[in-house]
Amino acid sequence: MTLIHRTVKGALVESLRDEIISGNLSPGQPLLLEDLAAQFDVSTMPVREALRELEAEGLVTIFPHRSAVVTQLSTVELEDIYDIRSMLEAMGARLAVPLITETTLDELSALVDQMENHLGEVATLVKLNHKFHMTLDAASGRRHLCEFIELLRHRTQHYLHAFISDLGGMPQAQSEHRAMIDACRRGDAGEAGRIAHEHVAQVGRALVEYVQTREGAGRSIE
Repeated sequence: MTLIHRTVKGALVESLRDEIISGNLSPGQPLLLEDLAAQFDVSTMPVREALRELEAEGLVTIFPHRSAVVTQLSTVELEDIYDIRSMLEAMGARLAVPLITETTLDELSALVDQMENHLGEVATLVKLNHKFHMTLDAASGRRHLCEFIELLRHRTQHYLHAFISDLGGMPQAQSEHRAMIDACRRGDAGEAGRIAHEHVAQVGRALVEYVQTREGAGRSIE
């Protein structure tokens, strides 16, 4: 694979990921190779490879001999993922507290400030939010725990636009981010874990209710 080809594929992955995370491409929406190739003025090969990479992240589902679609999760799947994540991220926060450094705490505070500066940019917010949580969890030193958390976070990142834009959840989320940092600074591992658990679980409950409401009204997540 040439450098140019890798660059084209990488740019496609980034662009398509942003479109999906922002809600411009909604869960269940078809992703036609020819249409995407025309939109980005490339051949279908890098588009196909970009879709495979996004499939590995959980954002895209590819059916044999059929076009790909943006991954659509049922309410049961969302509940399952967020239930597991809330427990794992609580564990990550608790384990991080005794090991976390002032440098990492300052980095977490800077990420919260950056989110405040990008409240109208969903894709950027989702990336910064992801970095915040993974930075906190990484302080635990538990590599496999962090890998499991990151895998699950990727699976639902394209639903967060609903939480941010439609449900207006960022102010509360930001308050909880700051509370997690404060608990870490105080060395209160139990409180950091409790906040992390409720923080993740609350987002999950809100999204499950949102999807149920939309499905009841016969509408998709847009």
